[in-house]
Amino acid sequence: MTRKESIALAVTVLLIACTGIAALLGKSPEAPYERPAHIRCVLELAPLADTSKALVTGYQYELLQRYAAGGGQTLDIRLTGRNRSYLDSLRAGAVDIVVVPFEDSLAVDSVLVSTPVDSLCLWMMRHDEHAGMRDLNDWIDAWHRSEDYAPVRAAYLKDYNPMRGGRRTQLSPYDSLIRAHADTLGWDWHLLAAVIWQESRFHIEARSPRGAAGLMQMMPGTAERYGVSDPLDPEMNIAAGAELLGNLIRRYYKVGDNMTERYKYALAAYNAGVGRIDDCLRVAQLLGTDTGYWQNVVNQVLPRMQDETTLATGAVKVGPFRGEETVFYVDNVIAIYERFCRICP
Repeated sequence: MTRKESIALAVTVLLIACTGIAALLGKSPEAPYERPAHIRCVLELAPLADTSKALVTGYQYELLQRYAAGGGQTLDIRLTGRNRSYLDSLRAGAVDIVVVPFEDSLAVDSVLVSTPVDSLCLWMMRHDEHAGMRDLNDWIDAWHRSEDYAPVRAAYLKDYNPMRGGRRTQLSPYDSLIRAHADTLGWDWHLLAAVIWQESRFHIEARSPRGAAGLMQMMPGTAERYGVSDPLDPEMNIAAGAELLGNLIRRYYKVGDNMTERYKYALAAYNAGVGRIDDCLRVAQLLGTDTGYWQNVVNQVLPRMQDETTLATGAVKVGPFRGEETVFYVDNVIAIYERFCRICP
């Protein structure tokens, strides 16, 4: 064997030996991480000092949607209550990701914690999901470097209040959804945006003491009737609220003298319920009031909606109705609409 052949053989043996050692040490290339088909997530953001200003919940919901879409996954997102923790559910495998407020001193046993998401929140996984956490951290890093990062973050966390400042090109992170569903109504999109601002201030997590939820603050029974299975879902909530408003417009189309008056009746019914407004219209008929203009009902009918003589006529089916809240609601939505038209033409 020549010297050259001896060297080649030695190199080959060395390469084989190194490959074997690497295999014994577990250094073989890792298989690509396969995400689960479905992710169960919980937003545990109640401990934040103040979520009423920036749209923190909406932002985290948006990020989770983007993360799942990137892996072709379906997603279930829930919101925890103020005095409830889902960390035990995470450890037990009943939940896949828990989103919590970022804290420098955060120390949680038996879970994996992601890199910070904009110094606002952290995403947690089970202690054995190392590959999943690497994938998640890679996605967070890519998100921070993406073109969408700055404008999306600003829409939720910086420019979230359309009432602050002057002219702007965007009212909310949900403008595209609002425009699309306003078109189905035949409404100026600013008016639908005004309803949402009045109802929830663009907070997807908004919930009233009576149980109304979501951007358009729909009651559970109404939401179910209009196909809302996830009250947090912005598109689902806006679509259902727009459909309800469209039905109300049609219901009172022949009542109002023009579209502005029809809008007012629809808004009044959205706030007080169809039964209350129909009661007002029956009383108006008894009084001979011109119902073509909502203000006539406000001035002439509402003051009579608690009188015993009015109730005795049988025209009032639901019961006495003060109406101040509804009058304020209609006036305020119209005022917000006019302001939105000025600041975001």
